[in-house]
Amino acid sequence: MRAIVHTYLVGRFRIEGLEHLPRQGGLLVCPNHRSTVDPPLVPAFLPRADTWSMAKSDYFEKGGFTRWVFTHYHAFPVVRHTADRKAIRRAFEILQDGHALIVYPEGTRVESGGLRVPEPGAGFLAQRKDMPVLPVALTGTRECFPKGARWPRRVPVRIRFGRPFRLPRKDAEGRRILAQDASDAVMLSIAELLPEEMRGAFSDLEAWRAKVGGLRIYGADVDPFGRPPPRPAGRTLPLRLRRRDLPD
Repeated sequence: MRAIVHTYLVGRFRIEGLEHLPRQGGLLVCPNHRSTVDPPLVPAFLPRADTWSMAKSDYFEKGGFTRWVFTHYHAFPVVRHTADRKAIRRAFEILQDGHALIVYPEGTRVESGGLRVPEPGAGFLAQRKDMPVLPVALTGTRECFPKGARWPRRVPVRIRFGRPFRLPRKDAEGRRILAQDASDAVMLSIAELLPEEMRGAFSDLEAWRAKVGGLRIYGADVDPFGRPPPRPAGRTLPLRLRRRDLPD
């Protein structure tokens, strides 16, 4: 993927905000989803060798090249719009063992280009494991690889990493925070990284900030419950590939 990007998008591909990315420890990486190129693109340019991805089960059922690509980037299947217990257990193991997990909060590719209200899954994972969330804004990927395309187009593409934050399970008054509200806070953070025309359902940033903005606790080293950051467990998950080279 890096070779293709550097060959066909030379001078038009940009990464911003790498300084925000924790290089070790459990991390929930949450990008917006506009193109079929997003799932291989994000892990290819995430400078960690322990990155895993949740991907819809359809990609694995097709077999052939599609299955190979997703397996190559350490993806595992999840049945969308369901409480896929097997996928949830796998996600918990990955995070608890100190790895990075890529989850697309919207749950599907949004062909309109604008953000949509997310599924509760990303918020649920972040709350249950007290892991930092890294918002990621992708721009230009839909134009670069639109639906039905067989080869990328030379257009500007950008990956922008935001500041990591945590999402507690209860608010300051001890009331439970819904997983949906936590997911909305994740999407708000993505929207804040995007140009106005791409914010979709999150166009009214001030309204969303008033509703869920206060749920975010910033500082990757600050636990919402005042505890030190969790240490990875002694065991590690097997990796089929270790990508040691960093993006240019």
